[in-house]
Amino acid sequence: MEELSIRVKIADRYYKLFVESESEAIVREAAKLLQDELKQYRDLGISDTQDALARIAFDCLITKLRGERQVQRLQQMVFDKITQLDQVVTPAITT
Repeated sequence: MEELSIRVKIADRYYKLFVESESEAIVREAAKLLQDELKQYRDLGISDTQDALARIAFDCLITKLRGERQVQRLQQMVFDKITQLDQVVTPAITT
């Protein structure tokens, strides 16, 4: 896999990153989303960049945890359904 050197703007600063070519689009999208979120916080009156970035990081972690919990619930539901199907199918197959 080929690595690219790209520059992204985060909180009014440019950062040089090395990313795999397949990841370039998502890295650029993440940088744009971060800039958009930063602008929203600044529009709300939070002018301190560190405060805004801390809030953005916190929001991201909350979203991540919610997603992980949702995946866990879905996995449990799938496991439960497979167990139910197994209980129905196994006796029919073994007899």
